[in-house]
Amino acid sequence: MIYRPFTFATVILTTLLQACASPAPTPEPGMEVLQYGRNEEMQVAPGVDWNRYNKIILHTAPVEFRENWKRDQERLQRITFREEDLERYKTAVSDQYGKVMYKKLSAWDGYELTDESGAGVMRFLPRIVDLDIKAPGWVRGANIESMVNSKGNLTFELVIRDSETDELLAVAWQHQSDPQEGYLEMTNTVNNTVAFRLMMQLWADWLIEQLEKAGEPRQ
Repeated sequence: MIYRPFTFATVILTTLLQACASPAPTPEPGMEVLQYGRNEEMQVAPGVDWNRYNKIILHTAPVEFRENWKRDQERLQRITFREEDLERYKTAVSDQYGKVMYKKLSAWDGYELTDESGAGVMRFLPRIVDLDIKAPGWVRGANIESMVNSKGNLTFELVIRDSETDELLAVAWQHQSDPQEGYLEMTNTVNNTVAFRLMMQLWADWLIEQLEKAGEPRQ
C-alpha cells in the first residue's frame, strides 16, 4: 500500500483537544459529538450514510515530539541528539503506526484498504503529536537501558474525509499512555516498541468501535 502526504485539519483538531477540559464539548460547526471523555473525543458529520463506505485509503502519519522533549532528554540522558536521531525516532513510530493500523483495518469486517479514490472510499488522515518517549532505547545504534515507571505517551489525531468530494466525515483524537505505567522497570528498544505498539492497538480498537457506533441507527 502507498502512504501519501496530506494537508491536515489542524484548526479543528486543536479545538477538539482544548475542548477536552469541559464536561460536554461544543461540536464544531456542521459536526456533532459522538463520543467524548477526559482523554478522547470523536465528532462526526450528521446525516452521513456510513454504510455506503467500504474502502479506506490510509495515509502516512506525521509525528511530532512534545515541546522541549529533546532538551529534557539531553539533560536526563547526558547525551546530544542529532536531527537524524529525532527523524529516526519519528520514522520508527510512524512506520509502526502504519503497520498496526493496516493490520487492524484489514481485519475489519466489510472494509478493505485501497490506494484508489472513488465512490465508497474514505481517506484516513492520521497524525501523532506530543510524542513523549520517557527512555530512548537507542542513540546512534547503541542500546541504552534505563529504569523508568513509564515508557511514554502520545496523542493520536485523525481526520476522515470522502475521497471523491473531500467532505469532512469525522475528526477524532485520543491520548494514550504506557498501559504498564506506574511499575518501575528496565526499558530498552524492544520493550519501548512493545509498549507503543500496544498504545496504537488500543487506539485502533477504540476508533473502529466509534465508527461502528456512527453507523448504527440513531434514536
